[in-house]
Amino acid sequence: MVDVPASAFTAETARSRRGFYCATDDFDIYRASINDAFYPARLEIVGGEQQLSDAQMLAVRLTHMTVGIVRFGADVLIDPGAVSGYHIDVPITGSLDTSCGPQSVVATPKRAAVYTPGEHTFLSRWAADNTQVSIKIDRATLEQELGRILGRPINGRVRFDIGFDLTTPAGQRWASTLQLLLDTIADPGPVPDPALLAQVGHLERALISGLLANQGHSMSEALFNSGDDADNPAAVRKVLDLLEAAPGAQHTVSDLAEVAGVGVRQLQKLFLDRFEMSPSEYVRNMRLDGVRADLLARDPDCTVSEVAFRWGFNHLGRFAQYYEQKFGETPSRTLGIRQN
Repeated sequence: MVDVPASAFTAETARSRRGFYCATDDFDIYRASINDAFYPARLEIVGGEQQLSDAQMLAVRLTHMTVGIVRFGADVLIDPGAVSGYHIDVPITGSLDTSCGPQSVVATPKRAAVYTPGEHTFLSRWAADNTQVSIKIDRATLEQELGRILGRPINGRVRFDIGFDLTTPAGQRWASTLQLLLDTIADPGPVPDPALLAQVGHLERALISGLLANQGHSMSEALFNSGDDADNPAAVRKVLDLLEAAPGAQHTVSDLAEVAGVGVRQLQKLFLDRFEMSPSEYVRNMRLDGVRADLLARDPDCTVSEVAFRWGFNHLGRFAQYYEQKFGETPSRTLGIRQN
């Protein structure tokens, strides 16, 4: 379904794309490289052959994801525990026996494995003949992309079905996007110019939105019904208009109910039915998304506290807790990514 470009497994490609490249049969060195590129994990050789054979890895960190092409040449076990981001494994050859939380699948070139953050991921057998594409997706980016599609913030992680059938028309379209991204990354040209970087960024978002649209997950029903306004009456629209006009302003739930022209309990029910969160949770998630967008913007003089106050967070300690819980990193770490 997906092919490895001929130029992918080279140190030159890694240097030109500021990526990681490792080609060694030294198990300790190779394990350290895998952990640096993706997640800290327990990694063991299993089965009869107790050494790697022609092990190679290329991994490139893009704007929203890390994309790697990995092979071990031996049967291995990988236990990263509960990973912090969304992750996809796409075998090009061979197979992968894997699980995430209560779900399990045998991934092959026709069926990818999709992992949910916060649930125990366990790759019980990465077969010796398995060369695969491994994609680590930034959690906040995926959830914000879904929020853009739905037109509202997302409260909590999206739980994916683990098996992604790449033989269906939808799966084939997604695989085609992945192939184009791989070909673009592996193009043995000079350091990418701004136009090419913009193209790669577009392909990253297309890959994420394609995953959300074509693979089953806990928000699929909300996604497919996002164009139906029957459960979004004028009362909710009045509140959303107020929040969008001044997202950093301080409003109590009673204030919002008064604007909506309904009682507090009725407003709570409307938000729970429509958004699966209370009005207060909606406001908090909207503000957290705004803080992250500002921290990732190109203002060299902004500080975390300044941005937090601008978005209506008056208690910095509590804000930092909410931020790390939602995005899996501290706000200062996000600011550091921007500055690097």
